[in-house]
Amino acid sequence: MHDARPRDAPVRIRASACRALVAGTAVGLALGFVACGDPRENPAPTGPLAETLADIGGGGGGGGSTLGVGWTEPRLVANLRGGSELIADALGPNAGTVVEAAPLLRRRFGLDPLSAERLVSVGGSYAFGLRLDGVDGRALSRALTRAGGRLRRTGRVVLADVGDYAVVPEPLLDAGVLGLGARDAFGPDLTVLAISDMARAALLGHGDRLIEETTYRAAADCLGDVVAARVVPDGLLPLRLEVDRVITSELGVDLVAAGVRADRREILCVIGGTPERAEQVAKALGSSLAPDAREPGTHESIADLLSAIEISSAPYEGVEVVRAALTVAAGRSPGFVIGTISTGSVVELIGGRSR
Repeated sequence: MHDARPRDAPVRIRASACRALVAGTAVGLALGFVACGDPRENPAPTGPLAETLADIGGGGGGGGSTLGVGWTEPRLVANLRGGSELIADALGPNAGTVVEAAPLLRRRFGLDPLSAERLVSVGGSYAFGLRLDGVDGRALSRALTRAGGRLRRTGRVVLADVGDYAVVPEPLLDAGVLGLGARDAFGPDLTVLAISDMARAALLGHGDRLIEETTYRAAADCLGDVVAARVVPDGLLPLRLEVDRVITSELGVDLVAAGVRADRREILCVIGGTPERAEQVAKALGSSLAPDAREPGTHESIADLLSAIEISSAPYEGVEVVRAALTVAAGRSPGFVIGTISTGSVVELIGGRSR
């Protein structure tokens, strides 16, 4: 089942408060800009994603961070079709395997990722660590101790070091978890599985918080009221290799963020770069997401994947933001935009190479 929208249906362009995109059509998209207002007069972002960024360390102390974040609250996606797949995709490779291994983890260690109050990953093209809030992982901690893990207490949390950097302990590997578990943390209502000390520290909130970085505030503001999200710095976006060329992630921006709302609408945000680059990105997205375009990885028709798009652009605290709001076609599970990050297709969508 798919949307019966005509192939030459117009791409909807929504005017933003400070920079309007002139409406066009799928076959002849014309974009223009008008400036207004003071970009510094932006309210602080609110909501669960902004709260998560305020809890996570790894910020650059004003110099910019290169840490990606995946986030969701399972209860928020419970009513969405394909919720477990969406959660795994939002958290990224490695962390996604913890969600996929949920039945075995629950049976062996009483640890259920899908019962978490909040799931947060940090990383880039793959997850460096995963934090499960509201999940008691102490039974897993005991299993890791038997597997040679060294424990030490700091405050209310027990830290566990199991093997060398990025080594997956046998109890987790046997359950189907990949990548994570060498550096962990456990408490009565908290579990962290990580590759490194740095990833574990970020998930425990050590260091400068990501919300202190303007680009991450801009991403949270752009995504708005989403129930699952993935935010990845430009240089850490997954790459897609082809026989005759390499698609790189050097997009001339700072961050790419994708999210899904409870009403199944999806948001793609491109954060940073110059005003000229923002105009180029808006034009590229208008072309890449037009009905006659194709998804770069699967080569499916965009007309079969999406029923409408709206593109807007406006600075946030002086940072350029291009926002595409998408409506997935009838019969499709939500998660299109987050999926394009996982596959590397988003690089070509932003670069306008999806024909």
